[in-house]
Amino acid sequence: MRILIKLCRSRVALAVVLATLAVACASLVPRQGWDQGHGPVVPHRTFPADCSLCHVGGSWTEIRPDFEYDHEAETGVSLRGAHEHASCLRCHNDRGPVEQFAARGCGGCHVDVHRANLGKDCQDCHTETNWRPDAMIARHDRTRFPLVGAHVATACFRCHPGAQVGNFAGADPNCLTCHTQDLARVTVPDHQANGWTNDCERCHAPFGWTPARFLHPASFPLSAGHGGLRCGDCHTGGAFTGLSTDCASCHLGTYMSTREPQHAAAGFGTSCDDCHGTTTWSTANYRHPMSFPLNGAHSGQRCNVCHGSGVYAGLPSQCVDCHLDDYQRAQNPNHVASGFSTNCAQCHSTIHWGGGNFAHSQSFPLTAGHAGLQCAQCHTGGGFNAVSRECSSCHLDDYQATTDPNHAALGFGTSCDTCHSTTRWPGATFSHAFPVQSGRHAFACTECHQVPGNPSVFSCTHCHDHSQPEMADEHDEVGGYTWSSPACFQCHPTGN
Repeated sequence: MRILIKLCRSRVALAVVLATLAVACASLVPRQGWDQGHGPVVPHRTFPADCSLCHVGGSWTEIRPDFEYDHEAETGVSLRGAHEHASCLRCHNDRGPVEQFAARGCGGCHVDVHRANLGKDCQDCHTETNWRPDAMIARHDRTRFPLVGAHVATACFRCHPGAQVGNFAGADPNCLTCHTQDLARVTVPDHQANGWTNDCERCHAPFGWTPARFLHPASFPLSAGHGGLRCGDCHTGGAFTGLSTDCASCHLGTYMSTREPQHAAAGFGTSCDDCHGTTTWSTANYRHPMSFPLNGAHSGQRCNVCHGSGVYAGLPSQCVDCHLDDYQRAQNPNHVASGFSTNCAQCHSTIHWGGGNFAHSQSFPLTAGHAGLQCAQCHTGGGFNAVSRECSSCHLDDYQATTDPNHAALGFGTSCDTCHSTTRWPGATFSHAFPVQSGRHAFACTECHQVPGNPSVFSCTHCHDHSQPEMADEHDEVGGYTWSSPACFQCHPTGN
């Protein structure tokens, strides 16, 4: 600065300075020259003279928005992948003819960071889509360390320090080669204090360093609710070996505080898995002794319903021990007055208390219509023993009221099951010695049995009105022939 001031003191010196500055400025951006800030000069010698084909009027550096150039049609070279969107100046500039650089392959434009140690065929690892070495990732699968998870996105030089110069040999596949600092930072739990300084893959996966996945021993599998816990929830003292697998070692406080039922007072064992599972702590499921299985309605009861006294061992198992009030209140029928047994299981089940189902004596099975009756319909006096099994004890009124045929007038027996069944009362079926159920003899009983009170008497001649003399002529060769209905039936049992 001092030199400049001294020079400016003289007019001659000042003129020299001004001339020098003018020359310098002219050399920076020559008239009608190219601003180096816009990139290298593009040779236009072979371009059309009409600049408006590419440029916007009034601006030498702005390209028309509708400008399109079919590179493959004009030059015979197709631009693919990232090359399609690259600036023209990246290849076409004042370095020289583009053919000269294209002849060198990828190295004509791309600086070889590997310093020719990997050869000139960049496409062995790279593609035109992006510079990322995707092909090398697939090739890595043939090594002892396939790239999966986060390792796929890791730069080569992170594991191969000499990658920039093509040195990929000798990389140690041990986790600690790259993850030593990660090991040192982990304090919950403290890996180094516990001696976990190798085999990171036992807990960690390349897809994510956290959360860790440790394969717990089969002697204590981490299932359901245990599976979502952090290591420190159980390994509170920092120890990871030799811990007790007893439930009470973690759940003793819960055991002591349980009130429904009181586990400690009832003398329950501390093996929580007798009733509880890892899926949910509440809604315990106790396997009741087979001497009193909890099925039907019993299975949904809370323990305190039966063990309200807090006693869980030595309780009586008879129905009446819990259901005496039900037994005494029953009125249809009155169990007490009828002298029913207090063994409720004879008629009732644990599925449904109402609608008892009594296994009737096999000497009088309750089939069909009898099966749907109420006990009191037959046991009208309240007694359930020494009740007659005769049909007429219940159906005498039906017997006496029947007129088609008149059972009482014809002297029919009162054993109704001779003709009737429990399935359907009307439409009786009598096993007749003579085939009268079909054909011309399908008559009512009184058509043939015309003597009231004596069904053994029947008549054929009143319907088959053959004259006695004519029949005598036809039977003159029949020995012992007589004009009587029993004689007719003796020779003609089928009516023929």
